[in-house]
Amino acid sequence: MKKRLLNVLSLLLALCILLSCAVFAEKEPTEASEATENFETTEVTESTDPTEPTEKEEKPIEYVYPNDWSRPALMFAVENKVFAGDQNHNLNPQANITRAEMAAVLVRLLGATEGCDLSTYKDVVAGAWYCRELSAAVNAGIFGGVSATSMQPNSPITREQAIVVLSRAFGITDLNRSAYKDFSDNDRVSAFARDALSAMKAQGLTNGYSDGSFHPQSPITRAEVAQLLYNLFDSIADDPDDIPASGWVLYRGSKPLPASLKLDGTLILGQAINPKIVAIDWTVSGSLMIRSGKDINADLSGLKTNRLICAPLSGSVNGTAQEVYLWGSSCAFYGDAYRLICVDGTHTATGNYSATDLRSGHLTVNGNPGSVSCGLKTHLTLNGGKADAISVDGKNVTLDGTGSAKLITINAGNFDIKLPCDKLDDEWYQTYLKEHDNALNTVKTQVVPCTVEKDTALYQYEGGGGWIRNLPKGTIVYNEFHPAGSWFYVACTDGTRGWVPRWDCYIPDDPPGATNGSIDYSDATKEGFVDLHGYGSKTNYLVWVSRYTQKVIVFTGSKENWKVYKTFPCSSGANNCPTPVSVTEIYLSGDQWNFDSYYVTNVTLFNSDIAFHSILFNYDGSVFDGTLGYPASHGCIRMTLADSAFMETLPLGTTVVVY
Repeated sequence: MKKRLLNVLSLLLALCILLSCAVFAEKEPTEASEATENFETTEVTESTDPTEPTEKEEKPIEYVYPNDWSRPALMFAVENKVFAGDQNHNLNPQANITRAEMAAVLVRLLGATEGCDLSTYKDVVAGAWYCRELSAAVNAGIFGGVSATSMQPNSPITREQAIVVLSRAFGITDLNRSAYKDFSDNDRVSAFARDALSAMKAQGLTNGYSDGSFHPQSPITRAEVAQLLYNLFDSIADDPDDIPASGWVLYRGSKPLPASLKLDGTLILGQAINPKIVAIDWTVSGSLMIRSGKDINADLSGLKTNRLICAPLSGSVNGTAQEVYLWGSSCAFYGDAYRLICVDGTHTATGNYSATDLRSGHLTVNGNPGSVSCGLKTHLTLNGGKADAISVDGKNVTLDGTGSAKLITINAGNFDIKLPCDKLDDEWYQTYLKEHDNALNTVKTQVVPCTVEKDTALYQYEGGGGWIRNLPKGTIVYNEFHPAGSWFYVACTDGTRGWVPRWDCYIPDDPPGATNGSIDYSDATKEGFVDLHGYGSKTNYLVWVSRYTQKVIVFTGSKENWKVYKTFPCSSGANNCPTPVSVTEIYLSGDQWNFDSYYVTNVTLFNSDIAFHSILFNYDGSVFDGTLGYPASHGCIRMTLADSAFMETLPLGTTVVVY
């Protein structure tokens, strides 16, 4: 059951890693995402329960292990009954691990059995092999759906998802929340995964590929998951006598631990442990994590540790530590600490703290929280005590309770403050937020007024058909879109839209129907425009093409929480053929278009044949037309060569808003 690491073996493994096609961290892979074994296709199938061995214990299975970096890790996973092979005893190390399989791996390690209702997830099939273990993973707070109604149990888990669920399962956390930025592709790390990846990186558990990248959206293999577990644990113990004197140790047994215990390292207590935990003389030099079941009653008054992580399903923990993390479903913590961190869930802390970090969830503090930082969608209830300072650093923060604060500083919007304070610093609100919240009134779009030159009609369909009404000579309409042909799409002054014969109207060429590119909106207005519209994206990026300012604005973040990343000058469609207002997404990139007299490169398509691309070049490489700053294209978005090259790097599925 124990894993013994030798220095010589570590050196040999490191050499193998450097020579392998996938480059991993010191102990090996650096990837992690939500994944587990594919029991439907890789497990022995003779049993009605795919997680149970089908062969008699007296006939041990002889697996064939690959002779590469993954061999020790796979042997470790099999030895600890985490992985099993298929009917031919193949471990399929290069197969991608699915979300359901990853859930099964984690609950096996933790001994989690308490389940919950999964009926809200419409893609979870009742009676499927994974239901029991997936239910336990969700109930334990390790796993969640990709949406309110979708779990995608049979989809490969991504590397960043794997990191997140490993972090949740085994309490891998850190005060360093920006270490993910060390990866060269950090801009592709989803917001929900940044803390977990930072913690894994900061603690040396994942280091990425040799080029400095992490590939957060890529799937992860069974071998890589085994390697992550091998990196993480020095020992998995099922009996208290098996707990060594040092290392990262997972205790998944049910027997009570001794009243006296010393470990130079980290100890994780699984869900099978007896709910009554008493530490009379415990010393754990690194971290103690309680990832236990319901109604835990932990008296840790005799514990000495640097970091205490409380993540039971429910119950209470009494103790002290330099850092105390509250994680998981619900915990009542009693004791003092220098720093109190609420990672998620609904928790109560009774004690005094120098600093409190509310990253997610609802935290009730009965005592003095010191200096407090409140993140996105958090709720702090302060009873009795007085905070030195509370910083509202995320949107949708609620502050209430019978206590008070010396100072509350507003750094984000949509807050609900019912907590008394001596001073409220709302300078940010008075500047940024007012511009942010007024963005829909500030932002304009390109307007191309056209005069009807003879009596004509407005139709529902291009080419005629679906007559709407007649348009007398002299009527003003606005050009919205002009595909190649003899019809164009217009908006009337009352908002009615339809198709009009092209040659029945005059479309002005000069002056342009927008600015000359010399003006720009503030970041607050830009962020307010996309936030208040509620635009979302399948990726961590969102793009807004402002036809009025002739700018391309790239955001990072997520729905209702976008931040300006870059702003580029551009030229959108000319008055005769304006870029149509739309909300689409990038679907293809990396092309060059050749025309009779010129070419454009770095083509990134987002709306049919409309694309971001470079300015126009002659075939000798000189500039054919470098116009930027006012509408001049045939509908596409022209940009500098460097800026259009950047747009090519944005992931497919990124939302593009044209307005």
